[in-house]
Amino acid sequence: MIVVERDGIELDWCPGCPGLWFDAGELDLLAEKNHLPPADRDGAGLSPDPSAERGLPCPRCDRKMEKVWLDPLRTVLVDRCGHGLWFDRGEVGRALDAIRPETPGVPGAIVSFLGETYRR
Repeated sequence: MIVVERDGIELDWCPGCPGLWFDAGELDLLAEKNHLPPADRDGAGLSPDPSAERGLPCPRCDRKMEKVWLDPLRTVLVDRCGHGLWFDRGEVGRALDAIRPETPGVPGAIVSFLGETYRR
């Protein structure tokens, strides 16, 4: 994985898959920097999914992560370990759509951040 940093936020990016790893608290930091309410996406409030989809190993401890729903409408299923969250290809975009506030322009800042940070 490659560590990338922008605006004081470090994320881990896998150029092979291309997935993103958010260490615990980094998703809330990204939301805060873009004037969104804290998501508490690292916390116990996420609903586990006993899906048949295979859990990935945590990039920090190598234990199998659990599948959790990131949003109340259950549209974004991500992998979680106590160390953070793993987003497969396309899941960050779906997560942004799921948490998109009504205020125009705010999601654009997050999309811009991620696009500038992870553009190949």
